[in-house]
Amino acid sequence: MPRDHLKLQIVILLWGFTAVLGELISLSAASLVLYRTGLAALILLIWQGRRVNVPRRDKIDFTLTGFLIGFHWITFFEAVKVANVSICMAGMATLSLWTAILEPLIVKERKFRPIDLAFGLVVAIGVAVIFQSEFQFGKGFLIAIVSAIFAAIFSVINSFHVSKASHHVITCYEMFGAALCTAAYLFIFTPEATLIWAPWDWLWLPILATLCTVVAFSQYVELLKRMSVFTINFANNLEPIYGIVLAALIFQDYRDLNQGFYLGAGIIIASICAYPLVRRKFILS
Repeated sequence: MPRDHLKLQIVILLWGFTAVLGELISLSAASLVLYRTGLAALILLIWQGRRVNVPRRDKIDFTLTGFLIGFHWITFFEAVKVANVSICMAGMATLSLWTAILEPLIVKERKFRPIDLAFGLVVAIGVAVIFQSEFQFGKGFLIAIVSAIFAAIFSVINSFHVSKASHHVITCYEMFGAALCTAAYLFIFTPEATLIWAPWDWLWLPILATLCTVVAFSQYVELLKRMSVFTINFANNLEPIYGIVLAALIFQDYRDLNQGFYLGAGIIIASICAYPLVRRKFILS
C-alpha cells in the first residue's frame, strides 16, 4: 500500500503539471485535447498490439467512457485558457465532493459515508472562499467545476472497467474515444480552430501525451484495482496544490491572486491532511 500511495502522488504531480503544459501550448483547448488523446491512443495501440483485442461490448464501453474523459479535458484546458492555472486547479478541487455524492449512487456496493461528504463539503467551502475572492475569474472557475464533475463520473465508471482488461488496453480505448469526442466537438463548435503546432508545441505536446497521459492515466486506472475512487480522488485534491506551486514558479500566477485565494487553498490542504486521520478514527469507533 505505501508503494501504491507513492505511485498515486507521482500520478497527481504529473496531472498538476498538465495544467502548466496547457498554458504553455499555443493551441485552443479542444485542439490540444485532440492531439493529446490521439497521440496517446496511437502510442498505446503500437505498444499493446494484438492485446487490444477485447470483447466488442468492452470496446464500446471503454470508448464511450473516453467521451466523458474528452469533455473533462476540453473543459479543463478551457478553464486554463479563460482564467489561469491556479483558478482552474482550485475548481478541480471540488472533485472529492462530487465523488462523495456520485459514487454511492452509481456503485451499489459503495455505502454512503457521511464523513466523505463532510470533508467534500469542507473542500467546497475552501473553493467558495476562492471564488468569492477571485470573482473576476468566475467563468473559468465554473468551467473547472464542470470539468471536475465529468472527472468524478468517469472515475466511478472506470472502477467497473478495471477487472475487464489491462490498464493499458483500457486507457488505449478511452483515449481513442476521447479523441473521437474532441474531433466531433471541434467540427461542430469550433471549426475555425487551428491545428497547426507552434515551434515549442513540438516539445510540450509529446510530453503531455506520453508522461501526463500514457503513463499517468494508465497508472491511475491500474490503482483503481486496489484503491477506492473516493480515496484516489480525495488525494487528487493535491493536484491543485502541485499545479498552483508550479504555476507560481513558472508563470508567477501569485501576482494575480489575493489573500482569499490562499485562505481557500489552506482550507483545502488542511482537509486533505486531516481526512485520513479522522476517517480512520471514524471507522474504528
